[in-house]
Amino acid sequence: MTNDRALVKSRLSLTLVGEGPALGDLVASLHARTNRLRIKIQSVIDTSSSADIAELVHELAIPHYANEIETLANDPAPGLVVVTSNYSRDLETLKKHLPADVPILGPRQGDLVKGIIQLVEENRALAVDSRRLKETRRQLNLFVVTAPLAIYVKDTDFKYLLMNKHALHVLGFKEEKVVGSTDETLYPTGAADWLKDLETEAMKTGATLCATGILQAPGQEMHAQVTIFPITENRRTVGVYGLVEDTTELFESEQKLHQVDEQLDETQKYLQEVLKNSRDMIFLTDPDGRIQSFNNGAQMALGYGPIEVIGKSATYLWGNPDLFNKLFDEALLGGHAARYEAHLSAKDGHTVIANVSLTLITDPDGNPLEMVCLCRDITRRLQLKNDLIRSERLAAVGQMASGVAHEINNPLAVIDTIAGLVEDSLMDEGHLLPPDTQDILSKAMQRLHYQVARCTKITHSLLGFVRNTQTGMAAINLDDLLNDCLALLLVEINRCNAKINIHLDPSVPIFRSDPMLLQQVFVNLLKNALDATEEVPERDNQVNIVTQRDGQRIIISVEDNGIGIEPEYQDKIFDLFHTTKPAGRGTGLGLSIVHEILMRLGGNIKVASVPGKWSRFLVELPVVPPESLQPDPKSMEL
Repeated sequence: MTNDRALVKSRLSLTLVGEGPALGDLVASLHARTNRLRIKIQSVIDTSSSADIAELVHELAIPHYANEIETLANDPAPGLVVVTSNYSRDLETLKKHLPADVPILGPRQGDLVKGIIQLVEENRALAVDSRRLKETRRQLNLFVVTAPLAIYVKDTDFKYLLMNKHALHVLGFKEEKVVGSTDETLYPTGAADWLKDLETEAMKTGATLCATGILQAPGQEMHAQVTIFPITENRRTVGVYGLVEDTTELFESEQKLHQVDEQLDETQKYLQEVLKNSRDMIFLTDPDGRIQSFNNGAQMALGYGPIEVIGKSATYLWGNPDLFNKLFDEALLGGHAARYEAHLSAKDGHTVIANVSLTLITDPDGNPLEMVCLCRDITRRLQLKNDLIRSERLAAVGQMASGVAHEINNPLAVIDTIAGLVEDSLMDEGHLLPPDTQDILSKAMQRLHYQVARCTKITHSLLGFVRNTQTGMAAINLDDLLNDCLALLLVEINRCNAKINIHLDPSVPIFRSDPMLLQQVFVNLLKNALDATEEVPERDNQVNIVTQRDGQRIIISVEDNGIGIEPEYQDKIFDLFHTTKPAGRGTGLGLSIVHEILMRLGGNIKVASVPGKWSRFLVELPVVPPESLQPDPKSMEL
């Protein structure tokens, strides 16, 4: 604290006298440099009484401010008086009221004051620059020595003045062999000529240069990138800095990358050939759905050439454009979308049924690039499946033909007998018959009508099962449908001596579905159940049919106490041509067709079984049918 006071007392006290902007500028300039000039402004005399100067003096906290020079007589004598005005009377007044030993600088010495201020500023700037330069050199030297970079310094004779530790380590040199040596000493003849040429050019032009080459370091051949910085002092080049970067791994990586690129090119060409010549329809679209490519398979299936479709919306090929837009939007959101049966429009107007899969391709940031549309023509396969369904129906009819014929013959025999009796009696002696005889004839006629009705029902059911009629949706009473199926299988039931237990849920409503298809489903399931019970003749054969409603689903259970299904076959029984029946008794089509029909109707089927004890098939049907019949996805995988 004492030293601070002594420092303040040792400063030169100033009195500034003048008027107008010149006085204000001088006050502000000197006050900003009081510390560097070791001065203090003691008082300001403003002979113009300017409000701006008065405010400035107040803001700068200058001790004394006045408008009259005479007031100086009341203040301590200053060390120096600086006058900015050109009025001689001001000088005379100052000399009159100040001690004779106080120096006065008039307006003519103003340049001296400005020169002093400028000189102080320049000296200060030089001092700051000198300190910065020393600090920069110190940091640079420290960086050169400790940096994890290979750095060296050479003079104009290309002799090494310095090589840092990292460079010695990377290049495999020892410091005592490097300093004072040239590249001709360190590297084999001609191995570093490119480096000397680079340094020569940098010294000549003063520019920073960069080049790559090979340095034959001890025990290794290093691919290096070298950057040369010229060193200048007083506008004269005195040497160069060299920054060496080992790029051997990068060079090897680039070589491997080049090989990988070549392999990728070959793979891409191969893939393009595969896609181009695939029999499946493959076309690419942009994120807006416009076709960009159209392979040979698509051209063969649809009949369009690339020029006819490229650039157009893919909906141009779609029988139902709204369906395609829905699938396209789904793929854009989730990356993939599939449709197991879609209708495409060929150029000649016919419909191509296809299994469609859309896959989105994105860039590394997840932005959509293109959509891959893969379509497999399944038109012929669907036709084959329809043919197989027809064959299965005919096979089932063939198995039941003998029993149906026997069932029809019995009523016909009764019809013949009763008809003859009725005809003879009524024609010859009808009016003479006693009441008992009339009663007999009456009962006989009832039997006649019953048997005729029974025969008609059987034949109609058989014809409806065999005939290739168009299916359609209709209101269905499930109880009646199941009873009709049992009536159709009555001969099989009697032959197997099976007991049919039916538990029908009254809450099951009338619902809409395809009666012909459902009849085929339950006839197949019941026939299989009867066949399974025959495999265990020592057991009382039973088939249980249970219906119930579960929300918006109707559940029908068909359970038998037959031979059961082994676990390894339970996942395969719905596959085409898979059968567990002995040779000659099964075709492997029944359950596959059942599965497909239920899928088309919006339903499902499940199986549970304990080998040797029982099997249960659960059929699920919707109370509200789907908008349109759908194909079975699983059965599409032919």
